Amino acid sequence: MPSPDEQSLPIDEEEAHRLDMERLWHLRQENVLPLETAWNEGRFYGLVLKGSQPFTCFHRVGILLMGLEAIGVGLMFLFLSGPSLEFDFSLKFVYQRLSESSPVRTAQLLLVILVGLRFCWVALRPPNRAS
Repeated sequence: MPSPDEQSLPIDEEEAHRLDMERLWHLRQENVLPLETAWNEGRFYGLVLKGSQPFTCFHRVGILLMGLEAIGVGLMFLFLSGPSLEFDFSLKFVYQRLSESSPVRTAQLLLVILVGLRFCWVALRPPNRAS
């Protein structure tokens, strides 16, 4: 069995790799300007919505919690806001709630719910195994 020193990368390569990673971290953490903040946020949501990256168990739990939160908030605002707080499990109730709210608000809330469902799907599906 080779010793741990023989398994590791040469020190020069290791140091260059570490410096490159630190430089990338530093570039991603500079959220001073609004455009940089928007770029980082867009990159985050793009990676999560695509789901093409391999996520760890902790990533998956966090993504699942974000998805469940989005679904819950969307449903809460869609069905529990308004003049009456009565709730009924029927299609008639859903039709009345959707007809009471404006179409733009309904579309926004349905979009939030769909994004939450996508987050949950990315978190729960089995990871892609590259051969």
